[in-house]
Amino acid sequence: MTINGDLIEHIPTDKAVDITRKDFEELLDNYNDIELWKKKFPPNSWIMRGVFIVNLVDVTIDQSLSTITSNLLNRSVDSFNNIRRGIRSLFNNNCIEIGMITFEENELVPINKKDVESIILDKNCSLDCKDHVSSETFKKLIVKRHPLVISNVDRFTKKNSTPISMLLKKTPWKSYIMAPLIHEDELLGFMELASKKEYELNSLSLKKLNQILPVLAMATKRYKTEGQNLIEAIIQQECTTVHPAVKWRFEQEAQKFITKQYQGEQPVFNDIVFPDVFPLYGQLDIKNSSNRRNEAVAKDLIKQINGVKRILALALQQTNMPAYEELLFRLETYKAELEDGLTAGSEHKIVELLKSEVYPVFSHLQQIDTTLDKMIGDYNNKLDPNLNTLYEERRKFDESVNLINQRLASYLDNKQLEAQKMFPHYFERYKTDGVEFNIYIGQSISKQKQFDPIHLRDLRLWQLMVMVEMENEFALLQQELELPVEIASLILVYNSSLSIHFRMDEKRFDVEGAYNARYEIIKKRIDKAHIKGTKERITRPGSIAIIYSQEEDAIEYKKYLAFLNSKEYVESTVENYELENLQGISGLRALRVEVNYKNTTREEEVTVEELIKSLES
Repeated sequence: MTINGDLIEHIPTDKAVDITRKDFEELLDNYNDIELWKKKFPPNSWIMRGVFIVNLVDVTIDQSLSTITSNLLNRSVDSFNNIRRGIRSLFNNNCIEIGMITFEENELVPINKKDVESIILDKNCSLDCKDHVSSETFKKLIVKRHPLVISNVDRFTKKNSTPISMLLKKTPWKSYIMAPLIHEDELLGFMELASKKEYELNSLSLKKLNQILPVLAMATKRYKTEGQNLIEAIIQQECTTVHPAVKWRFEQEAQKFITKQYQGEQPVFNDIVFPDVFPLYGQLDIKNSSNRRNEAVAKDLIKQINGVKRILALALQQTNMPAYEELLFRLETYKAELEDGLTAGSEHKIVELLKSEVYPVFSHLQQIDTTLDKMIGDYNNKLDPNLNTLYEERRKFDESVNLINQRLASYLDNKQLEAQKMFPHYFERYKTDGVEFNIYIGQSISKQKQFDPIHLRDLRLWQLMVMVEMENEFALLQQELELPVEIASLILVYNSSLSIHFRMDEKRFDVEGAYNARYEIIKKRIDKAHIKGTKERITRPGSIAIIYSQEEDAIEYKKYLAFLNSKEYVESTVENYELENLQGISGLRALRVEVNYKNTTREEEVTVEELIKSLES
């Protein structure tokens, strides 16, 4: 509302107060002081006479646009609901529904965001535009990028047989608009409006809608950009992790890279090397995992062969065909081989026989005999739909291994966060048939803290303690496993420092130099080591093996074991063995101690602070 008072005259009465320049300035400085204004302008002190010209302006559109824009910028929990209210206010209609669809790689996809839904697409549905690009509807939307206005949905669905018409037919909406969201010539998605009344939404509705589409397009672009950044962040976190302890060094190098770019130079991302760091290695390995997996494969194949034999035996009984007898003979031969143990190529040979010779026979038998048809149907139902083989014993084994890996890896990851409090260090963990992990600690990894040998001792004791706790976690986990398995734990003590180098091609750290490579060779072979003069492996279920080469390492770890024995983590007896030489490796020894499983329900665990105090005392 605007008021024009040019045709108004102001006449003072006998109660009027003379307003001086000082009064004028005082009133300007105290605009909200009502009592002051009453003092300067007493009641009935002035007469206003003349004509006011009042202009009333409809600001509904401006207010709605302002509301929509502010909510797009606000990003609050209920921002889309506020946007929905703003659009309804713009159309002066509280009954219309608003939806959003994104356009990604020729597919219409609902926005994966809370409270933002599509009108025609369910949350987990998408619509492939490639298959329907020739239809007029999709040409209009995708190629020409024109809005689709359907003022009468019933009439539209009768005249058009398109995916959109079929989707609309399932809804209660009677009029519908789908308007493209375009930003910098990029089709980002579509804004949807729907009403339960025919012709309530029509081509005239576009006039209002066009005023908010640019703002919504910008917001959609921002949403998609943020979504892509999040995806890349998750990929980096889950697949190509840069550990927080060494991230500062990567940021440092990235900053140099950017600076050179700005200066017009051709930047190169230099190698990331951390010299003079001490390695720690730990492993919790599922014992005889290869043999157990082979046994599971053999059991499944034997069950599958028995199922096939039952069908072929009945077919032979009914038809007396020699070909069926010959197949039964070969299957029995393969079964006998499996009972002696799975060999290389056995699985492939059996699967190929079933695929090329048995299953074509099954197809024929299903057509000539109802009993055989039912037996073959029952047989097929037992097969894994993806592998097309029996997957029962292998499933039990694989699920047991996966559960062990997930539980132990999760426990280790949480504990590792606590260990960072002692001193920043690089940590990496792998899932194999069990869990193994590397730790590197040294001055070059820490940007601010000063490294001291006590920090290495802290971490070694922490590693030993966590290995015991993970053994206890595994003991608690046993009752959840479908197949009983055993694990054996190992720690490698390496008392020389080395350099680690980030391999850009593999996105991981590796030791640098030929001499340091010896450490990697030891890691790969040590779990196969035998006690000298025996056939017994040094790793044993229920115990932790500590592999070392220097006597001072044994003395150090015996102190740690004595401390953990006082906390009832391990038993008191510590075995000391010399190990057989491995290829290229000699002079290794090992301590071995049994884990105390009596404390699997222990409520109090040794804290990082206790570890540090124990070493300092």
